[in-house]
Amino acid sequence: MRATIKGGIFLLTAALVTQPATAATILLTNSGGVTAGSDAYRGFSAAASFWASMLTDDVTININVGYSSLGAGILGSARSAVTTQSATAVLARLRADGTSALDATAIANLPSLSSAGGLSVITSGYANTATKAGVNVATKVYDTDNSANNTSLALTTANAKALGFTGFTGADASITFSSSFAFDFAPGDGIASGKYDFIGIATHEIGHALGFISGVDTYDYYGAKGPGASTSLNLNNYAIGSTLDLFRFSKDPTNLVPGTAPVLDWSVGGTPYFSVNQGITQLSLGTGTGIFSTGAYNGNKRQASHWIDNRYTTVGGCQNPSLARGIMDPTTGKCELLTVSALDLAAFDVIGWNIASGARDTGTVKFTTTEIATYTGAVFNVGSVPEPANWAMLIAGFGMTGATMRRRRAVAAIA
Repeated sequence: MRATIKGGIFLLTAALVTQPATAATILLTNSGGVTAGSDAYRGFSAAASFWASMLTDDVTININVGYSSLGAGILGSARSAVTTQSATAVLARLRADGTSALDATAIANLPSLSSAGGLSVITSGYANTATKAGVNVATKVYDTDNSANNTSLALTTANAKALGFTGFTGADASITFSSSFAFDFAPGDGIASGKYDFIGIATHEIGHALGFISGVDTYDYYGAKGPGASTSLNLNNYAIGSTLDLFRFSKDPTNLVPGTAPVLDWSVGGTPYFSVNQGITQLSLGTGTGIFSTGAYNGNKRQASHWIDNRYTTVGGCQNPSLARGIMDPTTGKCELLTVSALDLAAFDVIGWNIASGARDTGTVKFTTTEIATYTGAVFNVGSVPEPANWAMLIAGFGMTGATMRRRRAVAAIA
């Protein structure tokens, strides 16, 4: 069976996770089934406490959480509030926000804007080339027309808060898990046979709220195999790309752009990768290279707002990953203990979050769900912290082997 998290349920009492003044505050509101003292309450609180301790931005994030029966095969539902900001303003905030060595590299290599404040980016083509309406994922275009999708970005409100944007009210995200699935809420001894890691998946979903999203999912939704395939919308008129998409590159495999330099690539499919040096190399840390998924409908069958999928082998009632890039992987197996990796933290660092000292600028830091469940602010599994110049040694040469990965039906997709 394949379980899938689907977006769309917007949820709305009870847990405030607070941290020292140098940490973020995450306010959890019970939308049903997350009563104080319950397993779900403790699970969501552990995930929120981890993120609140890991992020040093002085902001408050509001998340509605629920635990109730959902539709057949749906592991959970999640949705984040989104705001539109100009690309000019976002890039300016990123430049002003940087505090780490990785930030310094990313800031020095932010994409250039046109005189009109527009990004130059590859996108999927148009269903109607005359009107630029709809999406044709079989073609690509090099979009430099300074329309809304070039001059504006779509940020989660939590990510926007980290960058200093203000004026947001209401919930920044809503997350509900299905009470019909078998979850393990106590990962101290690993994840039990036949069960899923509740705290790990909650940590993953909060990660999306914090800004790990991609506008490529919008192009994918309106592509030929997506639910919106018949649209007559001209997506150039809308903010599509996210903060994370400022670091989504390809080697321009169809040679749309003159020259040989890498290019921002927001098209569905292909082999996009995470880069902080204008695509010259993809970032590679202890858990693997930063390769992105490419689309649930028209890409590799996983939402683009994730790293590319794990490889899994099945042993008994468990799915065991042979390569896990981090918490923002799109799937989780039964019995799989999830992990926040250095690669995950690097992504949150460069999109505007300030990561706690000791957990940034290192390729060896990681936090398993076992540690997250009892996290108190101490840093676990940290190797030596490299000097800023050493980041160049952590940025791997471009290599796309393994970009297409096998997925097992018993693995649950997490959105």
